[in-house]
Amino acid sequence: MRFVITLAAVLASTVVAAAAEAKGFYTSVYGGANWDDVISAPFVDENTGLVIGGTVGTSIDSVPGLRIEADLSFRQNEVDIFGGFISADHDTVALMGNVVYDLPVNMGPVHPYVLAGVGFAQTSATFEDVALLKLESSGVAWQLGAGLNTKVADNVTAGIGYRYFNAPELEVLGLNLSDGSNHSVVAQVAFQF
Repeated sequence: MRFVITLAAVLASTVVAAAAEAKGFYTSVYGGANWDDVISAPFVDENTGLVIGGTVGTSIDSVPGLRIEADLSFRQNEVDIFGGFISADHDTVALMGNVVYDLPVNMGPVHPYVLAGVGFAQTSATFEDVALLKLESSGVAWQLGAGLNTKVADNVTAGIGYRYFNAPELEVLGLNLSDGSNHSVVAQVAFQF
């Protein structure tokens, strides 16, 4: 818990300090498909899940193209075991601090970006057909991403992107149920202030 409070304080102070030299703030929402790497076994079927999230960030005037943001996200995947005889919901909630760089590449109205982030995540697996069985793990998480944005209206951009997200592993009795790896394809809308 001390780590979470320290991380939140550092992230908040970084955003506030950057705001002093920033052009303005932005906020965005995103959502899309999520694929979670679970145990690889013939009796385990993973369904495509979802990811939803939002960011609050700012541009850094002293470094053109550089942005920092706070990112809160939720991922959920359903896993069927033994043909659906047992089902589990695999959920992850994360608070990340991201650094985003808008690449200075001339692609007309489309603007590519890359993203790297670190933060804290809590992941859990709740087995729906097995009473009182819930596994949880929390700790440091990180992500890498890339995508394309385009202006759709004054102070509004929209885009698509890919994110590789790594959360804490889930284990039971020494068996690794999930290595924490997630692959997401997202659509996003951002509003500048």
